[in-house]
Formats: sequence, structure tokens, C-alpha cells
Amino acid sequence: MAFGLERKQLFMLAVLMFGTFTTVLNQTVVTPALPAVMHDFGIDASTAQWLTTGFTLVNAIMIPVTAYLTDRFSTRSLFVAAMGLFTVGSLLAAWSPAFAVLLAGRLIQAAGAGVLMPMVMTVLMRTFPAERRGSAMGTFGLVIAFAPAVGPTVAGLVIDHASYHVMFLAIAVLSVIVIACSFFAVPKESAKKTAAKLDKLSVVLSTVGFGGLLYGLSTVGSYGVSPDAVVAVVVGVVALVLFFRRQLQMDEPMLNVRVLSNRRFLIGTIIGMLVQGALLAAGVLMPIYLQSLMGYSATTSGLVVFPGAVLMGAMGPIAGRLFDKHGPRALSIVGTVGLAVFTFAFATLSENTSVVFLTVLYTVRLFTLSLVNMPITTWAMNALPDELVNHGTSVNNTLRQVAGSLGTAILVSVNTVVANQQMAYTDTFHANLHGINAAFFVGGILCTFGAILTIVFVKQRRNEAAAKDVDGQRRTLLESIMKHDVYSLPETATVIDAMRMFTEKGISAAPIVNAQGEPTGFLSDGDVLRFLSKRSKMFMDPIVMIMQTSRDDQDFNDKLKQLVHRNICEIATKGIIGIDVHSSLPEVCRVLAENHLKKVPVLDDGRIVGVINRSDITMYSMKTYLEHEGEQALQEANAPRKPDLTYSEGLSSRTTPADQSMFPLH
Repeated sequence: MAFGLERKQLFMLAVLMFGTFTTVLNQTVVTPALPAVMHDFGIDASTAQWLTTGFTLVNAIMIPVTAYLTDRFSTRSLFVAAMGLFTVGSLLAAWSPAFAVLLAGRLIQAAGAGVLMPMVMTVLMRTFPAERRGSAMGTFGLVIAFAPAVGPTVAGLVIDHASYHVMFLAIAVLSVIVIACSFFAVPKESAKKTAAKLDKLSVVLSTVGFGGLLYGLSTVGSYGVSPDAVVAVVVGVVALVLFFRRQLQMDEPMLNVRVLSNRRFLIGTIIGMLVQGALLAAGVLMPIYLQSLMGYSATTSGLVVFPGAVLMGAMGPIAGRLFDKHGPRALSIVGTVGLAVFTFAFATLSENTSVVFLTVLYTVRLFTLSLVNMPITTWAMNALPDELVNHGTSVNNTLRQVAGSLGTAILVSVNTVVANQQMAYTDTFHANLHGINAAFFVGGILCTFGAILTIVFVKQRRNEAAAKDVDGQRRTLLESIMKHDVYSLPETATVIDAMRMFTEKGISAAPIVNAQGEPTGFLSDGDVLRFLSKRSKMFMDPIVMIMQTSRDDQDFNDKLKQLVHRNICEIATKGIIGIDVHSSLPEVCRVLAENHLKKVPVLDDGRIVGVINRSDITMYSMKTYLEHEGEQALQEANAPRKPDLTYSEGLSSRTTPADQSMFPLH
């Protein structure tokens, strides 16, 4: 078994990942095709951007609908239906004799893809047991992070050597393969019969509301402030007001917007919306600049964004570790301020901007985005009580997707309006260049607003966990599990002091505390070994290396003499990853697992009060299991067994009795 999964589970996981990979890949392959689409159908950027914003908007609307569908239909039926819908949309997009057909295909694709992503996540959680979910979700996460990175580059290659019609046809073929495999991989279940209900009026109001706003903002870019645009925006706003009022009045709303009454969650969601808008808008504007203005190929356009997309995907777990160590404020401030600065830098593009400079700038910009997304989302979600986290996730995801659509529409409209105005004063190239720069400048303003919100509202509060632990049950549980004998080192200690403590106390690591008793770092025996193993030079000649081997022992002694009198802070790990004494046990497990730690300090008002090890949690889990399930397991173990008729009496007399099991429970 690989990853601790059985063969059938691996096959199902592969099919689900391949299907999701295809739909996620499809989200990013369109942007390199936009210049070709604009040329083929004679449309402007404000119209062409519907292929991305319309897709994202339908995705957002389908997020809350998926919850109803997963409760109503069997897994295989829903998966096949979603992939089938996605395939039909792909075939329409591959045919696309007119832009309207291409857009219809994209919207149909989005309906299928919008169901697929949350449904697959649910299937993985339901199918795999708790001890195997980590392997499944980890592998799934890598695939989801990889698809957006390779999408633009692969699409650029296909568009340059064939056309975007072939690209959509290839996606349709992949989808058909996924559907065929799903009949063998996804377990067959009976249709679910639940009391789940879908409020159709809420679906209509959200569609009209968000769709009206998107249409109105896009129309402004193409035709200016026309009556159609004003009417669409007004209708959209009215529909959204009615939608939100209806959600507040319903006992079981389609989207539980009550979570927005939590100010911290609201602020975090707004910052996330601004970031999402900035991310998607740049993805639309960059291919237009590179291909339509600068004359580069679609492949080059895809390669420009490739390093940044890879870096952003790789930064996911790293940002999580930094969040656990430093909290949300430092990361999010660096991220949002950096995002604003580098977005303004994109407002200075010219005909002399090199591809290398553009690639570096785009990569650094996505790096700053990676410092915002996870910390801000986690900070916002932590403000909600546990029973509202699922609702908060749905609201946050939906509004971020909507913001991505509306933000892109606004910035692309700015690009088109400014370019049209500049036509009277300069040539077409420079007019369009001014439009691109103006769009990025407005994007920089939006990012600056997000940075201001972050600086003002995103705080590191020590009593957050305590506020959730009203009855003190979490604290009582952790205090019963953790070790209370905490050995720490003062910042003034030397390495020899630390080594003496490690030897006398039989420990391998200890936190470092300042004069106020607050943790500032962490020293382990691994830090000592890393210093002693360092070499001052590299040998290229094997003869010289052999001659120097006799000096290794002396070098080691010299290094040891230098090391023991050094201050521990010189070789220790700066900062510390700890958990609050009011944290829940799942949160403790997350911190240990995601940061690959064997133990973690327990903090109370910033001071260390204990240490909890992986083994402590394992022992507690086993004890709890035995208390709840032990008696039943004991009864099953002691139950009389039916004799095996294939064995002779002589053999059966030598079998192990049931009450002599290898792991007795009594």
C-alpha cells in the first residue's frame, strides 16, 4: 500500500484528483487565449474578460448550492453529472463559432467545476478514515496547487501550435476519460434521501444580483456609462439587498451571512476579497500587454507567470509555519504592503520593459500574495465559534470568488475606458499602454486600502483562544495531558550551559526565555550538531581531501571549543511555535503535524506553562478509546468462536484461546 491507502482507495483518489486537476487547469488556460479571442471575434478586453469573470462568478454561486446537492444525491451520480456538465461546456467552447457560444460553454463548464471541487473534498473526508485523511488530502492539495501553475504555460504552447479550440477539445477528451474511469473507481451508492432543501428564490436573487453587477461594470468598459449599465447595476444592488435580507430571515439560509456580523471576520473577508480581485485582474491584463501590445507569443506569456505560480503554491505550507510562529499581523502587513508596492510598479510598464524584469516583478508580487491569503483567512476564521466555521468558510469562499469577478471587471473596464480616451491624443499602442498602466494603478489603490485595513485591524491577541474556551474545558484537558516540568534556558546562557542541562535532565531541546519569562527562541541538540558538522571549505581534489582527513578530529575539537562558550542565541532557532493553553486538541494536532514537531510548548498569557508531546496525545487517545470502546472490544474478544472445520481436532486444540489475545484490554 502507498501512502497507507489500499489499491481501491488509491484508484479512487487518482480519478478524483485527475478530474479536479482538469477543472482547475481549465480555470487558468483561458487567460493566454484572450488576445486570440479578441482578434477572432473583434471584441474588446471588457467583453473578453467575461470568459474569466463569468466563470468565476458561476463558481461562486455554485459553492452554497453544492452543499444541498451532496446531501441529496449519491457521490457517483453527482460526480458523473458534474463532469458531464463540464464536458458539454468544454465541447461548446471547442466549437465556438461565435463569442456567445464560447461564453456559454465557459459558464456551463463553471457550473460543473463549481460543484466538483467542494464535492471532492467532502468525498475524501467521508471515504478515508481519520488516520488516512492526511495522506489523501496532502496529495490532493499538491495537485490543486500544481494545476494553476502549469495551466497558462501549457495553454500557451497549444495556442501557438494549434488554437484555443484544440485546447478546449483536449480538456473535453480528458473529462471523458475521467467519467469513464469514475464508473470503476468511485463506489456505487444508493441515492440519498434527506430533508435537505434548496431555496430557489435565494439562488435566483444571488444570480441576478452578482450577475447584474458584473454585467453593468463590464458594460461601462465597452460603452461607457450607458442606461444599460446603470439599470444592470441598480437591479444587481436591489437583488443583493433582497438576497441578504432573505438569508437573515431564514432559519436555514443558503448562505449564512450572519457570520459577517463578526467584525474581525468581516474585515478579514474584505481584505481577502481585495487580494482576490488583484490576483485575477492581473492574470487577465498581463497576456493582453504581452501578446496584444508587445507581440510576444502565448507561450512566452505563460512562461512569465509560471515561476510566480509555482512559488505561490510552494509557499502555502511555509506561510502556515510562519503563521504559527509569528502570528497573522507581521505576515499580513508585509504581504499587503508589498502587494500594493509591486502592483503600483506594474503601473510603470512601457515598450522597453524586458520580459525578465516582468517575470521577476510578477513572481515577487505573487510571493507577497502568498503571505496574505492563508494568514488573513485563518485570522478571520479563528474569530468564529466552532459551530460557525463551516458557514464562515462558505461565505468567505463565495465572496472571494465574487470579488475576483467584480474586481477584474472594474480594472479591465478602467483599462478600456482610459485606452479609448487616449486614442484622441496618441497612437493606438501608447493609448492601450496607458490603459494597462491605469488599471494597475487603480489596482494598487485597492491593495493600499487592503494594507490600511490590515495595519489598523489585524492584531495579535493573546486571549483569542481563551475567549472561545468559556467553560475552561479545553484548558483542563490540555493541563491533564501536557508535562508540567518545563526546563527553559535564559537568553544569557552559553552552549555549555545548554549541553549540561540536556545531559542532566535527559532532554533533547529546550525553549529560550527572556528576563520576563517570555519565549524568544528554541535550542535543540540538532542545532548543536549542525554547527559541529559545518565545513569551512570544499575539497575539489580527492588527494587533498585524503590528506586533510587526519585533521578531522582536530577540527572537531577546535569547533567544539569555539562552540561551548558561545551564547545559545547565536545557534538557536529564532522565534517559537507554541500553542495557547486554551487551544483545542485538533488545533494542537494541526500545529504538531504541519510543522513536523515532536513537541510544542504550551503558553498561558505568553509564558510557558507546559510542554505537550506527540506521545502524550497518542497515550490520551488510546486511553479515551479504551474507556469508550474497550468493554465492547473485550466482549467481542471473549465471545465463543465457531471452530474452523478445515482443521483437525489436534490442530485446533493448539490454537490460541480468545482470552489470550496479544493486546488484552483488561
